[in-house]
Amino acid sequence: MHTSVGTLTERAPQAWQTDAAGRRKSVACRYVLADKLVRFALGPYDHARPLTIDPVVVFASYTGSTADNWGFTATYDDDGNMYSGGIAFSAGYPTSPGAFQTTFANLIDIAIIKYNTSATGPAARVWATYLGGNGADFPHSLVVNHQGELLMLGTSGSDDFPTSATALQKRFAGGTTSSPFGSGPPYNSPTGSDLVITRLNASGSGLVASTYLGGSKNDGLLPLDIALPPSGSTLQLARNYGDPFRGDIQVDAADNVYIASHTTSDDFPVGPGFGRTYRGGSSDGVACKLTPTLSALTWGGFLGGSGADAAYSIQIEPTSGDVYVAGGTLSADFPVTSGAYRTTRPGNVDGFAARIAANGASVLRATYVGTNAYDQAYFLQLGTDGGVYLLGQTLGAFALTPGLFSTPNGSLFIQKLDANLGQSLLSTAFGSTDPANAGKVSVNPTAFLVDRCDRVYVCGWGGSSNRGGPDSYLGGNGSTTRLPTTADAAQLTTDGSDFYLAQFAAGLTGLTYGTYYGSTTGAGEHVDGGTSRFDPRGIVYQAVCSCFARTGFPIPAGAHTYSTTNNSGTGQSSLCNNASFVFNFQPGTANAGVDQEVCATAGPQPLVGTPTGGIWAGPGVSGSLATGFVFTPSAALVGLQTLTYTYISTGLCTTTDARRVTVGQPPAAVVISPVLQAAYCLPAPGLPALPVVSLSATPTGGTFSGPGVSGSVATGFVFSPNLTPGTVQIVYTLNADGCVVQGTRDVTIGIGVSAGANQALCAEAGPQALVGSPAGGTWAGPGVSGSLATGFVFTPSAALVGAQTLTYTATSTGTCSNTATRLVTVTALPVLNFTPLVQSDFCLPAPGAPAIPLTATPAGGTFSGPGVSGSPATGYFFTPTISAGTYQLVYTLNSNGCVLQASQPVTLTNQFTASVPADTILCPGSRQLVALRGTPAGARSRAWE
Repeated sequence: MHTSVGTLTERAPQAWQTDAAGRRKSVACRYVLADKLVRFALGPYDHARPLTIDPVVVFASYTGSTADNWGFTATYDDDGNMYSGGIAFSAGYPTSPGAFQTTFANLIDIAIIKYNTSATGPAARVWATYLGGNGADFPHSLVVNHQGELLMLGTSGSDDFPTSATALQKRFAGGTTSSPFGSGPPYNSPTGSDLVITRLNASGSGLVASTYLGGSKNDGLLPLDIALPPSGSTLQLARNYGDPFRGDIQVDAADNVYIASHTTSDDFPVGPGFGRTYRGGSSDGVACKLTPTLSALTWGGFLGGSGADAAYSIQIEPTSGDVYVAGGTLSADFPVTSGAYRTTRPGNVDGFAARIAANGASVLRATYVGTNAYDQAYFLQLGTDGGVYLLGQTLGAFALTPGLFSTPNGSLFIQKLDANLGQSLLSTAFGSTDPANAGKVSVNPTAFLVDRCDRVYVCGWGGSSNRGGPDSYLGGNGSTTRLPTTADAAQLTTDGSDFYLAQFAAGLTGLTYGTYYGSTTGAGEHVDGGTSRFDPRGIVYQAVCSCFARTGFPIPAGAHTYSTTNNSGTGQSSLCNNASFVFNFQPGTANAGVDQEVCATAGPQPLVGTPTGGIWAGPGVSGSLATGFVFTPSAALVGLQTLTYTYISTGLCTTTDARRVTVGQPPAAVVISPVLQAAYCLPAPGLPALPVVSLSATPTGGTFSGPGVSGSVATGFVFSPNLTPGTVQIVYTLNADGCVVQGTRDVTIGIGVSAGANQALCAEAGPQALVGSPAGGTWAGPGVSGSLATGFVFTPSAALVGAQTLTYTATSTGTCSNTATRLVTVTALPVLNFTPLVQSDFCLPAPGAPAIPLTATPAGGTFSGPGVSGSPATGYFFTPTISAGTYQLVYTLNSNGCVLQASQPVTLTNQFTASVPADTILCPGSRQLVALRGTPAGARSRAWE
């Protein structure tokens, strides 16, 4: 969708409903742009049941860095682009050509990438850059101003961190070695830290402004002693892995810059206004306002007492310009104000909220938040009524407002205070119900939102990276098992170390959506420090650190991505990558339902939208909330009509959806083609079935139905009349713009009379039984004899040679005829001629003797006898390879019922050797008779000459 601020691309939505058994049923869902309104177009669904339009993962990716690259902070811009910030420990981060800093500086550099979340592959990387100097540099929070420029709040231990010419503070003020991860080199900041604020141009190619902000001690890195157990007598603010990097940056409508953080420097450069003196303890919170060019401090001050204090979250009240800050404190003398919700410290670590005047001159209101056990307020949001929402951790008996969603012993709290921080309006707690997590915090929050409808959103993580091990300060933290989820969750199960995302109904009356998000491989997804953000639409942009596996971070099918692999490390040994995801909760708004077609003559149509209680408007709409709304089509409204449904929700949330109604003009009467006859007669059993009939009608585009009908609009419809006798109705239905008209044709299926198939008979074939259908009829014609009682026969004879017509008369049904004829062709008896064999005597053995073809007339018969082989198709042959003897070869012909035969003899003789007696000597002239004999006997002799 093209808008004045760029092109917006949304992933295709999914929708479903859950039936009474808890089974999910898909509902067709797509985006539709009607004029300037984007809405959901839905398929049919049950309006009496809740409809869920699926939260989706829009984007998920690794950076693909070959350097060890940890994930800290993320934000968004108005075009839906994502900015993900982390740290890199070497060269190998995927910087883009022309970026502000394309080479690694030293120790630890900040690494920032801008993603186009509507693209996949190389096009998803808009730009990427290092940001750092010769020390250790860390990003804490990101925000985009109204010029599309990225601002970063971070810390630096570099004395050459990039600053601009007009920077408020151009030089590093110093500090002492700090170990924010509880580890030594290369994971610490050996030279201490100052806060740094940097403004990059929209293309990521240069600095617009950049400055240090710090004193002579460490700034922006919360003091951490990893050996302090949370249940010990000495307390500290750092409770979670990554807590030392908490802080926040915001901009107002004029792009002035606001930060919330903490310092250990008593000479931190505060400006005119409140809290000009460091109050003591290991740290104080700080809140500051800077000019857009980062060249001057409009105001700034310390927030704290004599104990440890830190500010984590900052928000600007849009009407008054006053600034709200939330954080944690160990100070019994935190500067709360008279009439505050809690004016005395509840005990242990506590949260606080403060309201600072727009001009920074004073703290208008301030209050403690929490119980007598551990509590901290990590995030603050403003509701549409000015109420102040706080999100934090608790291990105490947090006050629960009746009727709100909660879980037993919840370790995350959400509390709403009034604008003056004088009273609690709502409060609840939720978390893991796993007994193994009792008395432990399960989720480390990273992002928080209260939207225009006063719906509440939470994102955080928990698990292995936030639990015990050698670091005692993490000993009071649990896993992510048994957090509250909903049936439509994107991920219902956890390995105990995952992200957790939740959406609550306005007023926190229910959990609308709850899901896990994470892999089951590697060390579990986590955040190494810093904040991520929801945009106002309920889309979270979350930075992640995913370690020790090439793949495994969930990148769902359909989600856009830049890199699907963690390329850090060598061989198969992976280190970490700054992964990211964009998760769109797609919160429910006014839904006008599916588009529809309706005939101009259809009468009033009830209008139902969700949630119920909205108002319908548009041409033809009438009614009220009390009586219900209807749309009444008419001839005057023929065409496309747009009806709108407006629902006034909680807060400032008024949403409108549209339903497009096409009003159709009733078409002229339909006409079914005469190809479909009014009557069909069934053939007798054994005869071919009647052919199918193609169906057509005008106007075209409708559907046919009825017995014997098959097909579709795409393939065409046909009718098979081979049905049970009787009358069937064929219906043609046409829906023209919601106007349904029908045409019908009655078709009679009857039983016809059949005399059977025509046949040919030999004159001497003898009597032939006559059978017709249906049974019980009479036969007549030449050669016919018999009766109903004895049956009828046809006797062919020489006198009937030729074609004879026999008639069968029986009772029919419907309009079918009651007579039928059979044509009988009587043929004369043929004369057989068995073609004489070329040889009829054979001497045995006869190896290799050729097969002798057998032929006869008329053709069409079969040959048989010893030595005969073949078939009518291949021909017949005689092969003289049988035993000696005389045999008959027979030709058999069935000529129309007369069977005739002809034969020939063949003789096979065994081979022998002839011998004669010794020679007889006769004198010349002798007339003596000499007997001539030989063996074997029986041979013929010749006279001697």
